[in-house]
Amino acid sequence: MEIFKKYDIRGLYPSEINEENAFRIGRAIATLLKKKNIFLNYDNRLGSIRIKDNFTSGLIHSGATVYELGMGPVTVSAFASIREDACGICISASHNPMEYTGILTYINGVTLTPEPIKAVYLEKKFSENFGKMIPFGYDDKYVDYITKGEKMKVKVGVDSMGGSTTFIAPYIFNKVGAKVSMLRSSPSSDFYGRVPEPSPENCKDLGRLVKKDGLNFGLQLDADGDRGMIVDDKGRALDPMITSLILIKYLKFKNIVATIACSSLLEDYAKVKYVKTGRPNVEDEMKTKKYDFGVETASHFYFGKYYPFSDGILLGLLVGRVIAITGKKLSELVKEFPKIYYGNLSLAFSSQDKIKRKMGEIEKNLKGYKNKIEMDGVKILLENGFMLFRPSNTEPLVRVYYEGRGPAEFKKIHALVNRIIK
Repeated sequence: MEIFKKYDIRGLYPSEINEENAFRIGRAIATLLKKKNIFLNYDNRLGSIRIKDNFTSGLIHSGATVYELGMGPVTVSAFASIREDACGICISASHNPMEYTGILTYINGVTLTPEPIKAVYLEKKFSENFGKMIPFGYDDKYVDYITKGEKMKVKVGVDSMGGSTTFIAPYIFNKVGAKVSMLRSSPSSDFYGRVPEPSPENCKDLGRLVKKDGLNFGLQLDADGDRGMIVDDKGRALDPMITSLILIKYLKFKNIVATIACSSLLEDYAKVKYVKTGRPNVEDEMKTKKYDFGVETASHFYFGKYYPFSDGILLGLLVGRVIAITGKKLSELVKEFPKIYYGNLSLAFSSQDKIKRKMGEIEKNLKGYKNKIEMDGVKILLENGFMLFRPSNTEPLVRVYYEGRGPAEFKKIHALVNRIIK
């Protein structure tokens, strides 16, 4: 039952997720959704490809009409779920290593968390209706939607890390008039030996390409395309908070959603609604259509004008738009904002009991602090920064985040964090 995570179904193939339980998960989802149409795509991991037929068969055996979209990013199936008043599913483990696969489920563009699926899965009372599978194309509808009105003469480097955006990302940028240099132009089931997660370390090759070819910027995407990291014209991977500030200023975002660990510097440029960490929490706010923009520290970016879910390719398009309309280099735009003094670390544990014990120790050490926010772990607001201590929702970790409004403040808060977690 460890495969039923907080936000999705995910695990190692074949020891945790395999052909047998994928069939049963399919039956559970179709039973729960009661004949709702399902738009299904998948990433290019071996595990995803190998469970696809059994999972689809499970959906059909319990009454679903499955529109199979082929290999592609989760954003296409999530988009279809909105446009078709349907369910969108991507078989993917997102940014996890190649050994994993998973099932990401969306209803009308918002994550369906696994709890109700797990309940039907365990009860084993599945619908006995029989549905059908229809091969279907949806890429063009998604592409037309996000590129409408966009024209930009920029040069962009794209690194799909060999994931499911390998073909669609350059196609999209070419469509709007950009010149594309691909770092890896073929899909790879092992993601070229890397963990397919946008990160400064993973962006080093992309940074070199951007500098060598004189590109305006680079975009790195994770395996299913819902995360993105931007590299500037000097080859530097930008912190998601700096990328956010550039978008907020030049696309005139006024009301934004940010997870509790995000930099407080966002408050200097927009009205911020803080929520718990995790994409369903941001999506729940974005679906109200009250917010222009959303961001997580894990390189998820949300754009309220378009839809509630995060999209790494759309991030790249909008950064390209900013460069086109300003006529400035991205490195020049970065200089317009204060430097962010921000750190994070993770404490690993072997069990949930040990995590609870550690959080109890940390909370005891924080008793003397007055300005506390306890929506997601414990966040302490300090005069010139903050500290946040929270258990991870997806891994056996306690995550720690801290920020100072200058180098001296950051150094002090860093030392304070080390004393608290001892």
